[in-house]
Order: sequence, then structure tokens, then C-alpha cells
Amino acid sequence: MSGASERAYEKIRTLLIQEQYAPGSRLSESELSQKCGVSRTPVREALRRLALEYFVRIEPNRGAFVIDWSREDIIDMFEMRSMMEGLAARKAAERATPKQILGLSKIVIDIEEIANKAGNDMMSSFLSLNREFHEIIFAASGSPRLKETISRFVEQAVVVRTAAQFTPEDVMRSNQHHKELVNAIKIKNGVLAESIMRVHILAASSRYYDGYMPGGLKGEIKTG
Repeated sequence: MSGASERAYEKIRTLLIQEQYAPGSRLSESELSQKCGVSRTPVREALRRLALEYFVRIEPNRGAFVIDWSREDIIDMFEMRSMMEGLAARKAAERATPKQILGLSKIVIDIEEIANKAGNDMMSSFLSLNREFHEIIFAASGSPRLKETISRFVEQAVVVRTAAQFTPEDVMRSNQHHKELVNAIKIKNGVLAESIMRVHILAASSRYYDGYMPGGLKGEIKTG
């Protein structure tokens, strides 16, 4: 991807995360090219990438539209994430190297520090550290295919928006799961690591329901 396409991708992705465009709305290439300061070709390339990450859908002869998630889509997505990331955590407990465990431990400390400070850049820092934490888990699982499959879910707009809504208290609760997960990996308890990760994902999902689906899903997400 060219530099112009990368800039367009980052800009459009940010606009979508910030909900500058309503679900289901059509994205104008000419408008986006002006906002991104690039020609329409890089915008098209960026939209194709965002379609692969389920931020937008592209319809032949009609253009790109913001993904409008259905209730069933959201339930399925979080349940599949919990199962796949749970599997990755179990494998990580069996295969993680000392260096990877040290990296996970450091991220737990870093997240705790930014949550306690709760500065203006807290959320940006948390999103970056949280992503790095989960990427280490995927790498430690030792399964490239599993990592590739999970990554497509982690990049989805629903996932990013969920974390973007976190308060400092939410971040601390999430990081407590991280801490427990690291301990499970240290003692090579794969069953425990899988259980913690599944709870971690499904607990985060409740934040999405609170923010985007008033009243939640009334227990429709199953934990096992």
C-alpha cells in the first residue's frame, strides 16, 4: 500500500471509529479524497482494505457503505472471538517463551500506569497496549493460521469501538483479566488461560451493548 493509501486508510478508519458516518450510509470518494488530502485512487485502495476488515461493504456499481451490524452479527462475532481467542490463550499457555511472558507482564504494568493517570491520551495508549498484548498471545499460540483468522475479528469496527468507549475503571477491570491471564500462562495452565480469555472477551462485549444497544442483550451471550 502506498503512502497516500496508508494515510487515507488511517484517516477514514478514524472517522468510522468516531462514528462520523452513520451505519448504512454511503461513503463519497470525492468527499473522502478532500478530507484525506489525496486523490480518489488511494481512497479506493483504503476502502478495499477497510472492507476486508469489515468496516465498510462495497457494492458493485454503487460504491462503499458503512457496515450496519445486525443484532445477530454482533452476538455471533463476540462468541466466535471468545472461542478463538480462548483457544489462542490455551496454546499460548503451552508454548509461550520467557520473553513473551515478560512482554505480557510489562504491558500489564504499563496499562495500570496509564489508567491511574487517566490523562487525555489514556485511551490512545490503552488501545495500542491492549492490541500489543493480544498480538503477543496470538504469536505465542504458535499457530499462524489461528493468528490470521483472529486478527480479522480484532480489527473489526465493533471491537475497536468497544475498547474506545472504556472508562479508566473499565481499563482497570480489563487489565485485571490481563494480569490473571499472564499468571495462568506462567504456570502453563492452558484450561485456566482459555477460561480467563473467554470471560475477558465476553465481559468487554457488555460495554458494547451498553453503548450501542440500550438494555443490552439480556443474557443472550453464552459463556460456555
